[in-house]
Amino acid sequence: MKLVIKKAFLAVVSIVVLAVACSKDKFETKPSLKIKSINGNLIPPGQNSGLVVTFEFTDKEGDVDDTLYVKKIRINQRQVATLRDSFKLKVPDFPHNTSGEIKLYMDYQNYLISAISPPTTGNPPVAEPDTLMIRFALKDKANNISDTVQTGPIVVIR
Repeated sequence: MKLVIKKAFLAVVSIVVLAVACSKDKFETKPSLKIKSINGNLIPPGQNSGLVVTFEFTDKEGDVDDTLYVKKIRINQRQVATLRDSFKLKVPDFPHNTSGEIKLYMDYQNYLISAISPPTTGNPPVAEPDTLMIRFALKDKANNISDTVQTGPIVVIR
């Protein structure tokens, strides 16, 4: 009797392990996007300043070379008019890969500053930094869109 129970238990465990192992490396038709690294969360002003975000992606068809959607959310307590909060960037064409990395460089002047006229404090007046959360989603050539990934707070000094 004990031998039968042990064999049944072993069979159930084997089936569970096999099911988990078989589905482990299967990619979905919808792209998957994950933030791998960010070069920092405090961005100083200047022409050579910017944010570098490295993503890991997977896609069953390997056709992710289409569009990366970007949405900046300014989370400062004092709300003011903002510019270019949502935009899309073309992902360069590259050989079809089911997984890989995408590196995005968002320069200070074109992509990071947010408030049109940032509030000032102090004497002499100093512009309030933009504190942003940035969301990203990836679209493939078949119009499948990944889940949205989001950075932590990014402070852009003005």
